[in-house]
Amino acid sequence: MNQSQLSPLEKAIAKKIDTTKGKASQPGYLRKLVAKFHLRIEAALSRGCEYDDLATSITEAGVKISAATLKQYHTEHRRRLEKEASQPAVSILPSSEPPIHSEEKSAKTQTKERGSNSPKVMPNSKQSAIDKLFTHK
Repeated sequence: MNQSQLSPLEKAIAKKIDTTKGKASQPGYLRKLVAKFHLRIEAALSRGCEYDDLATSITEAGVKISAATLKQYHTEHRRRLEKEASQPAVSILPSSEPPIHSEEKSAKTQTKERGSNSPKVMPNSKQSAIDKLFTHK
């Protein structure tokens, strides 16, 4: 259709359509969208909504998604969250035991290999370095 045949309103609509980005066509957009709204989807499902209803609502908002795709992405995200929750948490806090330096590790390994019940206590490497400095003066 020729641009001159369009009314000003139709020209404005055509311009909007031409400049609209296709979010749903971007790789991974639908997965990210479903992950972002995971809790809302969970709440809607617990209220008795079905994936068909949710997919229709999302499509009406402007992002085309089928009920099957919504269910697949939501289920995948739920499983990923459950897997992460079942893994032991890694603490960022220091452990209650003091760190073992490489010399101490090898001494403890040697002690275990010899079969001694009492582990050989190695001096702290920082303290021994300080002791060496002061003994030479």
